[in-house]
Amino acid sequence: MSKLDEAEKRLNRALSALEAAAGASPGGVSPSHNPIEDDLKAARAEVGKLRALNKSMAEKLDDTIQRIKSILEN
Repeated sequence: MSKLDEAEKRLNRALSALEAAAGASPGGVSPSHNPIEDDLKAARAEVGKLRALNKSMAEKLDDTIQRIKSILEN
């Protein structure tokens, strides 16, 4: 498993924990500004960036594999 996959899994676990915590009613925190919601939004943004990076790297690897196959076939 790649480091990127491991990081994405850890981030998804953190997101799940944040979502569970966001469902709880924290004392003294106004509903209009919930730091847990801010953390959740930031974590989701990071997941999106990691997914985009993962897709980009997978495409580059696929291209490289195809070039190597082409070279080996000739």
